Amino acid sequence: MVKKLGQIFIALLFIGTLAFANNALAVEPESSSEYEGIDVSRYQENVDWEAVANAGMEVAIIKSSEGVDYTDPNFEVNYEGAKAAGLKVGFYHFLTATTVEQAREEASFFASIISGKEIEVKPVMDFEDLDGLSVEDINAIALAFAEEVESQTGYPVMVYSNADNATNVFGESLTKYSLWLAQYDGNQPSNDVIWETWAGWQYTDTGSIDGVTGDVDLNIFNDGIFIEATSTEEEPEEQPEQSEEQPTEPSTPESGENSSATTYVVKAGDTLYSIARMHDTTVSAILANNDLANPNLIHPGVELTISNISSYLINWGDTLWSLSKRFGTTVEALASENNIENPDLIYAGDTLNIPQ
Repeated sequence: MVKKLGQIFIALLFIGTLAFANNALAVEPESSSEYEGIDVSRYQENVDWEAVANAGMEVAIIKSSEGVDYTDPNFEVNYEGAKAAGLKVGFYHFLTATTVEQAREEASFFASIISGKEIEVKPVMDFEDLDGLSVEDINAIALAFAEEVESQTGYPVMVYSNADNATNVFGESLTKYSLWLAQYDGNQPSNDVIWETWAGWQYTDTGSIDGVTGDVDLNIFNDGIFIEATSTEEEPEEQPEQSEEQPTEPSTPESGENSSATTYVVKAGDTLYSIARMHDTTVSAILANNDLANPNLIHPGVELTISNISSYLINWGDTLWSLSKRFGTTVEALASENNIENPDLIYAGDTLNIPQ
């Protein structure tokens, strides 16, 4: 994926012209904010993340995985380095599926790889290996992957695409997800794409900045890339009072009478996600109830404590739609169970009753 730009002063010239040049010919940004960022994989070896941050980069999107069994060898070190340097971090997965079922398997793998990581940026689908697939198949595979990632992680997905695919291949069903557009032939994105807005613009694949040896992709991002940006905003005066009354750890089920515990012995081929689906719970709930040194490595014969969730603490980025997918219910059922008049308005820190 991940293509690259010129010297840093050239990048600044691009940014300076972004808001003003040829607006009539450009798709609009999702928000007016701007952040400079890079995306990296194993091809950018030994990144000096402190130098990257000092060069003005604010966002790092890191390759985590590909297919159903490949983890980028620099995934962990890039994550740790970028977080330590204070960058806002996200991950992308290179999708190789040729069927909907394979897409779901890859989504499960991606979700397991990034589980437990502290991220600010929406998980990214990089689907560009399209040879031999019809447009119908491409869109079915992409949508299955995006929906499954959202269901498993609770985070909305961002679609990475070049301008041609975003114009002629990907369909309307994917435009509900934010667009990260790769386009190197102008001083701002073209309005030919079917998306109405963009959240990220990768404007070169031959960039050069301090801290990275060789070419690196350079990007302009806006608030649309962030997980928090997709959640309905709380009314500021109400949130402090709610925060004082609610537990401070997000995404964990309530305890006591709100859940029932059982045990499960891990079998060969199990993953935390498959076990969570089997028991109508979440990976977060399993991790909360079990001392697992490595959530991505569970051994057959290990006995896990499983809590079947009947309540859920709303986290930033949650929507009733994503939660309905996660817990195998519907938006209507969640709204009815919790007396929610406006399904588009939920607050981080509130507790939802989950229909059983």
